[in-house]
Amino acid sequence: MDSAIELSDARHLHVHERCPLCDSPRLTPRWTVEHYAIVRCEDCSLVFVREAPTPEELSVFYSGASDVVYADDNLDCLNFYYEALRTRIEHYRPGRGRLLDVGCSGGWFLDVMKGWECYGNEISKADAAKARERYGDRIFCGSLEDYPTTSDLFDVITLQDVFDHLPLPLVALRKCWALLKPGGLLVIKVHNISCLYAKLSGRAFYALLPPFHLFYYDKHTLFRALQKTGFQPIDSRYMAHVLKVSTILLRLSRGEQTSGFYWMYRLAKDSLIGEIKV
Repeated sequence: MDSAIELSDARHLHVHERCPLCDSPRLTPRWTVEHYAIVRCEDCSLVFVREAPTPEELSVFYSGASDVVYADDNLDCLNFYYEALRTRIEHYRPGRGRLLDVGCSGGWFLDVMKGWECYGNEISKADAAKARERYGDRIFCGSLEDYPTTSDLFDVITLQDVFDHLPLPLVALRKCWALLKPGGLLVIKVHNISCLYAKLSGRAFYALLPPFHLFYYDKHTLFRALQKTGFQPIDSRYMAHVLKVSTILLRLSRGEQTSGFYWMYRLAKDSLIGEIKV
């Protein structure tokens, strides 16, 4: 069983009473962010949001969200990372093949994967519509759990800044297993809750953004989740990104308009300083 879920109050419909990764009841409170309780499992060290929104609730959140990182005028920054990731993928799959990008947004990563048969999965209707302009019905709008399973399996599945958003991570990994060819490659990119910056910043860590980010992994907990669902980890690494100064300030503010970082973001936005790339 992935987790025990009980009914809670009207604000949060479901609450994890046990760790979704190891089923331990030993959960220690860490922080409260935007009325969400973030806890740590004392047995496996997984950090996660105790309240678990439904896919329908998440769809409402994402439909009203905006992220300057995925704006059209930020594609050169995105492509710096995407090209590096393509090199890593083709190191393991030089023959190319069928690729599914889960959480594909407007299809920007698919645009980089020339020579691949590209498919996408996106929960946001607006973003899925952008991707469909180029990839048609190869873009599925909905949750990963609802993605159609057919005999045409994938050589590679990527989840970039997606896995930490999913309310049922082990269910999602089993779905990926069902969609991958035997020996297929699964690529997951997440924020690292054990990095030095996360340890120093604590509750102010920029990635603590419930209900968008529901789980906070490090190498140990991510590998444990993969191994529990049949995957064998073969590589783990930090990969460099290029970010605009305005994007960095916005992320440091965590969207809080009373934050000093948000004030600096407003000043830098659309300015020459804000456009500087780091």
